[in-house]
Amino acid sequence: MAMLFLEGRGGLLRDRICGLLWGDRPDEQARGSLRQCLFELRTALGSRADALLEVGRERVAIRPGSLLTDIDTLRAGLQSDDQDMLAGTASQLASGPLLEGMDLSGPFQEWLDQARGAWEAALLDELTRRLAVLEAAGRWEAVRLLSEGYLRRDPLQETVAASAIRADLASDRPSAARRRYLAIRQALSDELGVAPGADLERAILAGAQDAPPTPLPTPPAVTPATVASPTAGPILAVLAFENQSGDPDFLYFSDGISEEILHAVSQTTPLKIIGRSSSFLLRGADKAAANVSSRLGATHLLDGSVRRNGERVRITAQLVECASQTVLWSDRFDRELSDVFALHDEIAQAVAGALKSRFAPRGIGAVDPVALDLYLRARELRPDRLGYDSALLAQALERIPDFASGWEALAYSEAVEARYGFDPARFGDHLARMEAAAERALALDPETVTPFRARAMTAPLCGAYAESERLINLCLARRANDPLDLIHAGGIAASVGRNRLALAYAELACELDPLDQVTFSVHAIYLVAAGRWSEARRKFDIGIRRWPDGGFLRSSAIVSAIQTEDWDQVDLWTRASGDAGIYAGWIDSLAAHAREARVSNPALGAQFLAGQKALLESTGLVALSHLGRLCQYGLADEAFALVEAADFSPYFLRGTRCAPPDVGIFALFCIDQKALRADPRFLRLCAKLGLCEYWATSGKWPDCADEVDYDFRTLAKSLASL
Repeated sequence: MAMLFLEGRGGLLRDRICGLLWGDRPDEQARGSLRQCLFELRTALGSRADALLEVGRERVAIRPGSLLTDIDTLRAGLQSDDQDMLAGTASQLASGPLLEGMDLSGPFQEWLDQARGAWEAALLDELTRRLAVLEAAGRWEAVRLLSEGYLRRDPLQETVAASAIRADLASDRPSAARRRYLAIRQALSDELGVAPGADLERAILAGAQDAPPTPLPTPPAVTPATVASPTAGPILAVLAFENQSGDPDFLYFSDGISEEILHAVSQTTPLKIIGRSSSFLLRGADKAAANVSSRLGATHLLDGSVRRNGERVRITAQLVECASQTVLWSDRFDRELSDVFALHDEIAQAVAGALKSRFAPRGIGAVDPVALDLYLRARELRPDRLGYDSALLAQALERIPDFASGWEALAYSEAVEARYGFDPARFGDHLARMEAAAERALALDPETVTPFRARAMTAPLCGAYAESERLINLCLARRANDPLDLIHAGGIAASVGRNRLALAYAELACELDPLDQVTFSVHAIYLVAAGRWSEARRKFDIGIRRWPDGGFLRSSAIVSAIQTEDWDQVDLWTRASGDAGIYAGWIDSLAAHAREARVSNPALGAQFLAGQKALLESTGLVALSHLGRLCQYGLADEAFALVEAADFSPYFLRGTRCAPPDVGIFALFCIDQKALRADPRFLRLCAKLGLCEYWATSGKWPDCADEVDYDFRTLAKSLASL
């Protein structure tokens, strides 16, 4: 009954109940146990059974509104403005855990532990939202009542303690605030070995001028590499589960299962998850908790093993707190391959419960084992392809056409080929397949976000700035901690000149995927764009030593050094050892350009101008990144004459790529384009690219709007209709 009530509207599938409560029994026996349980419930409820229970062939639920529990009362009390009711709610907050006193065993106890964790997380979430509303209204007595009630339940909850301290200070009780702070500081030190977090420190510092000059005791030292701030929340690294199938060729299977578990946790909980590119690099002895913490910045790790035997799979999993190396949860699962996605949700729910986070099941049903194998093979990361194997995904979807995850993967794979593929002539084919797959995925799972990213990736270079921003914001709203979403969000921000925002996205992506070369490189690139060259130079240095064969990283570093005219770094990085692969030719051409650019050569400007005129004649376009160079050579009039003659209308069509050597509109906002942006005629170019219309309509102005001597905003608004 408790399980059904907690699940809420819609109830639970019979298979789900069997898996949760009798997962250690054969399927038929588990179904028999469920039938017996339902019979006993009906007998106990008597004449009220039909009014309370909805028992169908596939699903069991409690009828909405038919049952009132103390959870309903507590939630209603949290929203009440009545002082007496708030006092009663405060007493309820101090009560014990969910279903206190129930002594269960086996899978029942596992379910109860998970349910308790989910309820505690939901309760804290509701309480903190209510406290924020009460604080904004200045209702400090209500804040104190509710926060003190909850602190009797969890004395170490710092966010709630900070609310209580603010209530004390607002009620002219600085001594009480100080005592409260000292007590929780000592408790954190004694029980967890950590210092108070930023929220608690800010709360007490707000009343520091009125506080008596009593020296605070110094807590024991903690190790920053292994202990995160208590207010920062857990950061989880899902490692590549060990392949115990006895066949090394099954590595694709164990890695694929591990990646799906990572996706299940990231899509069903708000937890911060380290990106696969980083966490899957750690294998064998590198999986030690201390190493995971120091290299990835993770507070917790999820590891395990996968053993496949025909159409059955055994998965073991354990959740470890890195600082104490304590196992918070572990379990072993024996399932048919067809049930593996339901199993991923079970593991995600267990992790959410152990970390006191919310969980929202995806409800993926049974999967054909052959299709599952095709799907996992298709998603295997290989150097000989850009994205996934679309042909294998298509084969999997022929067998299970209602498999939303397969359509998501296909949409993303086709988007990657469309944007980065080496055959632009096939863009239309990839785009059509991407759109069809995206529509199918959204129809099957309206909560999915990957189709939005795929559409943002394939948007036109110009004219779709607001739409691309809307699409990527949908991704971030539903899945805030995905490094790929963050990188694409940064790219969209950079394309409209918002380099500081792009850098913020890149910093978070780098925090979540610290060992990924592309994420690392993009972060350094945006540091340059934001005018922080010394930091970027140090980062590039670290990256080139870490990835000596990283052609993208090294070429990006050289381009950045040329933009900032740091010729010593250009020489150093062009001579760096390592195989640059397909970027070797590009690096050679950059080195040649640098040798010319650093020498005072009056003819160089004429050469640039001639090259631009030739490009204009052959394509109708100009290279945006070279316009600034022409301005630097004193050829601003010639540069803007090229702009007026250019036809940028192809950039408003999906599939058109930038004229070489440009790779995106963001070239206009790079550090070496200051001379171009300093001329008011720059906004004529921006108008032709649809940027003025975006800025004027959205009110989201580029960083450069405040760095020029002319009235950027007024002029941009006047040109927005071009």
